[in-house]
Amino acid sequence: MVELVALPPMEAIRAFEARKPNLVGSHSYLDMWQEEHASSFTVAKSAGFDILKDISEAFEAALKGGQTPRQFAKDLRPALKAKGWWGKQLITDPETGDLVAAQLGSTRRLQTIFDTNMRVSYAAGHWESFERNRKARPYLRYVALLDERTRPAHRSRHNLVLPIDHPYWDAWAPPCGWNCRCTLQSLSQRDLDRLQADGEDLRFEPPEDTFRNFTNKRTGEVVRVPDGIDPGWAYNPGRAGYEARANQALAEKIADAPPEFVAAAVEERVASSAFERFIQEPRGAMPVMAIPRELSTAVGADVRAALLPADTMRKQRAEFPELTIEDYRAIPSIAPAAQLVFQDPSRTFMMSKLKDGRWRYIAMKVNEKAKAAFITSFRYVREETLLRLLRTQEVRVLIDRREQ
Repeated sequence: MVELVALPPMEAIRAFEARKPNLVGSHSYLDMWQEEHASSFTVAKSAGFDILKDISEAFEAALKGGQTPRQFAKDLRPALKAKGWWGKQLITDPETGDLVAAQLGSTRRLQTIFDTNMRVSYAAGHWESFERNRKARPYLRYVALLDERTRPAHRSRHNLVLPIDHPYWDAWAPPCGWNCRCTLQSLSQRDLDRLQADGEDLRFEPPEDTFRNFTNKRTGEVVRVPDGIDPGWAYNPGRAGYEARANQALAEKIADAPPEFVAAAVEERVASSAFERFIQEPRGAMPVMAIPRELSTAVGADVRAALLPADTMRKQRAEFPELTIEDYRAIPSIAPAAQLVFQDPSRTFMMSKLKDGRWRYIAMKVNEKAKAAFITSFRYVREETLLRLLRTQEVRVLIDRREQ
């Protein structure tokens, strides 16, 4: 029989460390939704209290030291009480200004915080292992603990086996709710054969989902949630955490990399399914364009790559909804084919002309210390728009290869 293998904690630790720098105070767990938790650390009712750093550092120590939820809560309680974040209190909702009754710190609540973050960190660590070994172990098996506490919907998915890239894992990837104890196990074809030989009742077709409406009281948005999954958990916590960390790690790695490595890394990333998910649900910063040495010399800064930050991507989706994934996958081709490069006091512009007369347009801010440029806008413009930009005061043309 195939046994679940305990995960070395380093992968879970690395997954948490990717979230740790982004401490986000919130009033309600609804203030951050699903994948947003992959790149940030938050605690509901923490807004207005200086307690997130205490909780995140205590959790990291617990993760590294193998502490129990009880020990985590016991060690953290004095610091939270000293800062007034304990018991039931009236606090101000920062969105409405209203006073509301709220449960702040308690032993039970700290144990829930511990359990949730532990399971999410381990899910992200597991997913890193899944991606690393996907050629040899291309299948995932849903594993539920079959006792009296198991939810019927989770029990019904026990022994479901699907390929790692099956869209069913977009929602049904544990943890699938508060206190969910389910997990995923990666399998090779040989593992599958052995499990079936041992009499395991494996299933290879996912059950049909039914849905319910859920209204986010903070935003008014109505979303469809699969029955059996708690609202806010209908996503893949492991993959979201893994990809947020991978994007950040790659962005840091390319800062000092040789040009040929940068170009190859960017090309691979932009062609991946992770890039498509980034376009739909931006998290972190995605390297999208290698900058040739000739262009970095013209710009006057040792920049190796252009990164597309999540906030820019969200703005792009709002302002230019007509742009497709293939449009964004064309970004890496702009720098090598740049026919015009110019600067104003705050931005650098790179432009390449298409056969239909339009220009691909990238605006970016250069951060020489990070050896990267951060894209602030991407679009298509007509010749008249280009000429108008060039007539703007304080524009300095660096490269001009337009046909005269």
